[in-house]
Amino acid sequence: MRFGRARRSASGAVAVVALVCIVVSCSPTSSPSPASSPETAAAATTAAADEACADVAALRSSLEALTNVKPRQDGVTALNTAIADVKTNLDKAEASASEELQPSVQQVRMAFDDVQTSVSGLTADNLREKAPAIGAALTQLATATKALSTAVRESCPGN
Repeated sequence: MRFGRARRSASGAVAVVALVCIVVSCSPTSSPSPASSPETAAAATTAAADEACADVAALRSSLEALTNVKPRQDGVTALNTAIADVKTNLDKAEASASEELQPSVQQVRMAFDDVQTSVSGLTADNLREKAPAIGAALTQLATATKALSTAVRESCPGN
């Protein structure tokens, strides 16, 4: 009789161990899911870096276009269009830029804010009197753009 009771106890213990193994193997923390695998995380990081580099490259391109606008020759509309394009690309770049690129993007933001201030209320009639301030702001923006270009070359190979 003792043998039968020991056998049932052993069978019960095996059943409990098997149940624990099943529960543990089905729990979400027992093994990484495909979405959290190192390969998937690396791919997501690479995709985010590629997007950030693309956003900053688009910003750099629109900044170069803006700094090439000559308000007296190209007119107020060309300047306002270029400013709107930079604003769109700057917002995207600020949102996605890596830690390495953020200082350069912030430098561009400050210089761009000066450009926006200098063109505030600009018309064809007051262009001549605002031209020196606009020119100075565009020069500062060109300097910030060069710094951004250097940072992009270092952080985003191929851009």
